[in-house]
Amino acid sequence: MNDQIDIIIPWVDGSDTEWQEEKKRYMDACSVDHQANSAVRYQNWDNLQYLFRGIEKFMPWFHKVIFVTWGHIPGFLDLQNPKLKVVRHQDYIPAEYLPTFNSNTIEMNYHRISELSENFILFNDDVFPLQPIKETYYFKNNKVCEQAVESPIMPVNIGDISGWSCTMKANNLLFINRHFKKREVQKKNPGKWFYPGYGELLKRNLGLHYWYNFVGFHDPHMPVALKKSTLAHLWEVEPHTLDTASRNRFRGQTDVSQYLIRYWQLCTGNFVPRKTLGKSVLVTMDNYKKTAEKIRRQEWQIISINEDVTSEEFETVKAEINQAFAYLLPEKSSFEV
Repeated sequence: MNDQIDIIIPWVDGSDTEWQEEKKRYMDACSVDHQANSAVRYQNWDNLQYLFRGIEKFMPWFHKVIFVTWGHIPGFLDLQNPKLKVVRHQDYIPAEYLPTFNSNTIEMNYHRISELSENFILFNDDVFPLQPIKETYYFKNNKVCEQAVESPIMPVNIGDISGWSCTMKANNLLFINRHFKKREVQKKNPGKWFYPGYGELLKRNLGLHYWYNFVGFHDPHMPVALKKSTLAHLWEVEPHTLDTASRNRFRGQTDVSQYLIRYWQLCTGNFVPRKTLGKSVLVTMDNYKKTAEKIRRQEWQIISINEDVTSEEFETVKAEINQAFAYLLPEKSSFEV
């Protein structure tokens, strides 16, 4: 049996003109990695209601949805729903970090949300449940269910080395290697690191077993089970590191991310091994119709959607994908007015 399990959904309405003006004002005042903070990251798919429908239909055991927002509220959202808690950034993020346009600052302060349960699942607004999911996929006896799979950081050009994504992953890894010895971690829990259920992914751990330090972790872009107390503990372990990162109003080179919480949970061995399911899809003009059909057929447990299309093509792709979600989830959820 588990204690109650909350779901966190962070959301940004990139079309909010007040938010755009505030973001521009702060971007103009500081040096920012414009690629990492590009407006493309905030393109509006207009399909958030299908995420709520999917959660309610396929994960009915959840306790509450914690909806984290700068201040904008989707027009469809029923704020009177007792299973919904809207939390604005200023409600939990310390004033010295605000305003923030950095998803890492937003996520690495979640332990400060008083209403948040100890057990929670972190979603993004680009992941959608397509099949029934059992509570025990995420938690068993209040332990997170996860896969401990290594994967090296592998830059392929000079841009990767200096870019935000590689830097952030390296910061997470430096943090972990300061506090854990890989050989000791895996020796304590060999059945969790060399779990046959990982399938083909197990080859990564076997191939990297020689190295004394962690060289990277496999990070599926899927909802992840986390413990509130683990995040709070990270702030106790290295308060300066997390404080420095949280002061980045935009994504920057001293960032750490919520994946650090995963890594800590894996290295302490406080998890139940299982293979991560779901499918990440980069939608293009070549595959968007096929992707929509797979959504209709519920081919995957969860789908994560990103796009690689022009602004003109985006509207065509969005319409097709959203029609597929409407086919699968035609009925309003209790979260909709």
